[in-house]
Amino acid sequence: MNTTPQPDPKDRPARLTVGVVGAGRVGPALAASLQLAGHRPVAVSGVSDASRKRAAALLPDVPLMTPVEVLQRAELVLLTVPDDALPGLVTGLAETGAVRPGQLLVHTSGRYGARVLDPALRAGALPLALHPAMTFTGTPVDVQRLAGCSFGVTAPEELRLAAEALVIEMGGEPEWIAEDMRPLYHAALALGSNHLITLVAQSMELLRTAGVAAPDRMLGPLLGASLDNALRSGDAALTGPVARGDAGTVAAHIVELREHAPQAVAGYLAMARATADRALGHGLLKPELAEDLLGVLADGATPTTDGTGSTGSTGSTGSTGSTGSTGSPAPDGKPGTERPGETPGREGTEGTDGTEGTDGTEGTDGTDGTDGGAR
Repeated sequence: MNTTPQPDPKDRPARLTVGVVGAGRVGPALAASLQLAGHRPVAVSGVSDASRKRAAALLPDVPLMTPVEVLQRAELVLLTVPDDALPGLVTGLAETGAVRPGQLLVHTSGRYGARVLDPALRAGALPLALHPAMTFTGTPVDVQRLAGCSFGVTAPEELRLAAEALVIEMGGEPEWIAEDMRPLYHAALALGSNHLITLVAQSMELLRTAGVAAPDRMLGPLLGASLDNALRSGDAALTGPVARGDAGTVAAHIVELREHAPQAVAGYLAMARATADRALGHGLLKPELAEDLLGVLADGATPTTDGTGSTGSTGSTGSTGSTGSTGSPAPDGKPGTERPGETPGREGTEGTDGTEGTDGTEGTDGTDGTDGGAR
């Protein structure tokens, strides 16, 4: 054990005064983490009652001020507002003359890189994009979760070391993200984190409807094992009726969902198709079984007049027969290839773009932004 006395963080050189613009769930946690590293929070802006309480809990004795006053007092400013509000905020602060030459201006948006800070850069600021890949609660536990958390880092090359050093001081792991890759990077995190919450919440609702008294206790071990398997093995971890090609079981699922939770049908079908594509590409789903499965998923998208949804011509195990095969989609997503005696495979329709998750930061209208998981 190291018994050498450690210096007080306040005695470390090059400590910075820190300000927070937007006291949502993220800003106060990052400022509190920087405080543990020896930096000194000096001002925070917040509009709603929730943001003020959050700032008081995580940054006690730090005064609440306007955004312009925060910039006047701080050498390092955290801009932790929702993605859509960030460009206007930066432009407005630059136009008011609040930005000072040499001031470190850090935003935490996953969507944007450093370029969104160009108006402040022209005013002499040093722009950094530091996005924590973490979901935030707005409580002190967030500071603990930053230990080992990856941060998406984007900055001018000459500021790269400074950006990475700040992340390390907060206990995080810097991961360099190119400017033009930021939207894709953010989409990946939203897909994995935000949508996971939706899936888990829907699953718990369905289990309650089925009579399960403690759906969280039932799902916990299963989901924990699934997540661990997926992180370790990727597509090879796929299991379940879609990966096996159990078309009859999937058809039964669709009928039950239409009756008890019609709002969940579209999500089930979309995820089942995506799972089928990945299982086919990885060789887990046999093409001859995929034919009936994809037919069920196609028919399931159009409810019948009685509202139950058509199960197609699959029956329990049979194929579509006289109309020929629908074709199995190739792993690269192209239309299925035509086989002798069969009609050409139908090309899947292109999926619509997913909407972007909102930031876990405070909205400019004074309402708290929702926590976006990976933000």
